[in-house]
Amino acid sequence: MTIGQRLRRGISFSELGLGLLFVGFVARALTISASADTYWHLRTGADILRTGAVPRVESYSFTAVGGPWRNHEWLWEPLAYVCYKAGGMPLLTICSGAFVVAGLALIVRLMKGPPWTRFALLLLAVPLSMPLWALRPHVVTLAAIPLLLTLIVRGSLWPIPPLFLIWVNIHAGAALGGVLLGVATVLALLRWRLTGQAEDRRRALGLAVVLPLAAAACLVTPFGTGIVHFLGDSMVRIRAVGIGEWQPTGLGDQYGIYFWLIAVAFLVLIGVRWRALRADGPASGWADWVIVASALTLFPPAILAVRNAGLFVMLALPAASRLLPPELGLRLRARSARPPGVDHPIANLALLATASLAALIFVGWSYRTRADALGWRPIDERALAAIRACDGPLYNQYDEGGYLIWFLPDRPVFVDNRQDPYPVEHMRAQLDVQWEAAPYRPLFERWKIRCAFLPVTSSTIGALDRDGWTTRYRDDRFVVLSAP
Repeated sequence: MTIGQRLRRGISFSELGLGLLFVGFVARALTISASADTYWHLRTGADILRTGAVPRVESYSFTAVGGPWRNHEWLWEPLAYVCYKAGGMPLLTICSGAFVVAGLALIVRLMKGPPWTRFALLLLAVPLSMPLWALRPHVVTLAAIPLLLTLIVRGSLWPIPPLFLIWVNIHAGAALGGVLLGVATVLALLRWRLTGQAEDRRRALGLAVVLPLAAAACLVTPFGTGIVHFLGDSMVRIRAVGIGEWQPTGLGDQYGIYFWLIAVAFLVLIGVRWRALRADGPASGWADWVIVASALTLFPPAILAVRNAGLFVMLALPAASRLLPPELGLRLRARSARPPGVDHPIANLALLATASLAALIFVGWSYRTRADALGWRPIDERALAAIRACDGPLYNQYDEGGYLIWFLPDRPVFVDNRQDPYPVEHMRAQLDVQWEAAPYRPLFERWKIRCAFLPVTSSTIGALDRDGWTTRYRDDRFVVLSAP
């Protein structure tokens, strides 16, 4: 059916519901906010395009200057800067949100069942992935994982090594992709052994060839084989400094509770439906095998790190849709079916088009009026002026360094959320002052700190006030102080 024929036929009421939900997700994806990471990536992208080289030596701080910096996300940075240069923060947001939308579209294509089944699953699970939606390289992984799964399911294996070549130079999430590819290869070999069919043989041999090629592609980075050591070293550093998004997904907050409710429901579904899948034997669909196995593969990483919870849930969506009993889909379809005189396909399509237009208007309005909420103006210009007027080395906390790298390029930072260039001891000492209310004086005296840029919630402000530091600027977010 051509697009023109589809438009003339219209859409059903159930398809309208699914379409409206997806429009809502698209509007959310196109209004994702910037973070501190966004801005140091932009600074690095500008420097890469200016110099024609990937930076290897730290130059944005005064505490680690001259040391090595293994910038493994280097390819994202000039791409992001080009988007920013061409259209400012709106275009950068659109470019980043497009990866989120592409990932969601691929997930929906991998799902089975009637529209209402997919509607319910998407409504329950997609919100768990939304904390990952930000202007940072992670959005590429949100699209690359479902793309990898789609290629494996369809047997289109030749694009996989080029995918990994690009992916590994943009985001370390390629490591998870490598695990999924390895699991799919083992599964294909097992399926070939069980069935002996020619199709399964071709698939298994193809994946057995593609897997080492993809692994080799992951070594084509500015760091060569050093990327392997970097990934291991980075995980040790992340655990040592206690970065929030890398903490285990527990039951200590609403997000963790919701994740475990979804995860337990998924595991129960597997337990209930496993016999049905086994009853189908090797003749059951390859897509069902690999999608369910991929979701289960991402479950342990999701437990170990909050940032992986959303990725697991996104793969659990198509897996759950394939595990649900077919009779459930038939009942939902029967309940949602409307008599010909009640359902209005053309009117439904017009309503979806109207909602899409309203979503675009909302996105445009957000770009015009909600710059602060979107993180496009994280620091007031008066605060930046106060920092410029403050003499001596500057102290800032982990979470704000990325902003300063972009908005005050001539002022070296104390630390920032790149974390990779800094010794673990330095990171730990700063975070002890920030989180544990450790005495600030030893750290300040070591680095001869004369100026401090702090969020208003920082406990360090009170200690500096008591010691006679002068407040040069204060608003509802930040404080700038200078030494007496």
